[in-house]
Amino acid sequence: MQNFMEPKRVALIGISRRSGAGSFNLMENMRAFGFGGEIFPVNPNADRILGQRAYANVKEIKKEIDLAVISSPRETTLDILKDCIAAKIKAAIVVNQGFNDADRLGREMQQEMAEIARQDGIRILGPNTLGVINGFNNFTTSFMPVVKDRTPVGLICQSGIHFVGPQMFSGRFGKAIDLGNACDVGFYDALAYFGQDPEIKIIAIHMEGLNQGKDFLSLAASVVKDKPIVVHKSGSSKTGARAAVSHTGSIAGDYRLLRAALKQAGVTFLDEGGQMPHAMKTLLNLPLMRGNRVGVITYSGGAGIMVSDGLEKHNLQLAAFSEETIDQLAALSPQWLPLTNPLDIWPAVMLHSARRAYSVALKAVLNDPNVDGVICIALAPLPEFSFLDVSETLNTVMDEFPTRKPVIVWTYGPNTVEVQKRFESRNRIMVYSTLELATWALSLLRDRYKAIYRDRKS
Repeated sequence: MQNFMEPKRVALIGISRRSGAGSFNLMENMRAFGFGGEIFPVNPNADRILGQRAYANVKEIKKEIDLAVISSPRETTLDILKDCIAAKIKAAIVVNQGFNDADRLGREMQQEMAEIARQDGIRILGPNTLGVINGFNNFTTSFMPVVKDRTPVGLICQSGIHFVGPQMFSGRFGKAIDLGNACDVGFYDALAYFGQDPEIKIIAIHMEGLNQGKDFLSLAASVVKDKPIVVHKSGSSKTGARAAVSHTGSIAGDYRLLRAALKQAGVTFLDEGGQMPHAMKTLLNLPLMRGNRVGVITYSGGAGIMVSDGLEKHNLQLAAFSEETIDQLAALSPQWLPLTNPLDIWPAVMLHSARRAYSVALKAVLNDPNVDGVICIALAPLPEFSFLDVSETLNTVMDEFPTRKPVIVWTYGPNTVEVQKRFESRNRIMVYSTLELATWALSLLRDRYKAIYRDRKS
């Protein structure tokens, strides 16, 4: 996979002669992304492209090429791959569509493409793919504009939509591999690469279908000991499975069996695609949770009841606060207030201030040996009521606190976007838009700890 992700010399075969807005010129995109290697445009109908000599055939290039990116019509693809082999190129990305995702002729062509890969020593990514992104190396093969990032997340997917709209599907990532139809390079290869990549700390996978299932599961069980693997498998319904076949030609497989097998391997399995960005930020930024006992600090008694329902759904429970914790909280609260978990600190806020009450409460709950993780419910006020904003207060507590326990926040009020940014500014506290998501996020940290503990005990 190194030739795909870290090439020094790249041949762009079938590159457009046009440039500028709407041309989808890959060479232009690669330059804008910051690629510092050599680019060799190949187009028999052009002498120069973007100021560089254009070659009629890849065999004319007299330098060793690490990677060929092929974006010519499908009927020319097989001959171009044979030219790449003659030029001793070891890796090719086939961008164009019309293979397993199309008609009988396309399926036959993809089968021949797979045979070429097996017999002639060239690895092929695709067809029907945007290829790769490597923000750490300023390299992309996407003809669509993409964002460059160095977040230590490796993304594996089967659709370019995850490259173009990452915030909706996966959140931020630093490296990505779009397998497309996966005629040769598949999930196993991509997972093996990211599993050994020191720049990647967590692996996100959007999966339509899975070949090499047994080998992939065995590899995943090994990789997951060191790095979280989070999988969203689309095609859970019969309609979705048919759509996966028409999109990439993937065999969707039995959703329930695959789900069970992945979870058995220690993989974090997501039932809904919209959960992936939340899972990424949770596992990337928060410490693991050693047990299932949760302390809840809230401005609202009603919200405390709501969070209790979410905890039960995800097999978490309200922690029983120690006497020492109760004593510390009693010093701030009116005598008539019963101090239980969830902890309603609004009366203490009225007697003292939001920042003092929350600071004392969070320190006490974090120090409590009966507590494994904390959910804080806080206001997101407008600037004129900033004295109720405790984002800086909670971050200060976390900066000073030696014990690593996850702290998750749910905010309510008219200024949630700005207040969330302030809470997450130091990547110590994560904010979620619903209490359901907040409790689910804690369960991911609990499950990840259990998976690691299980593996180390075995």
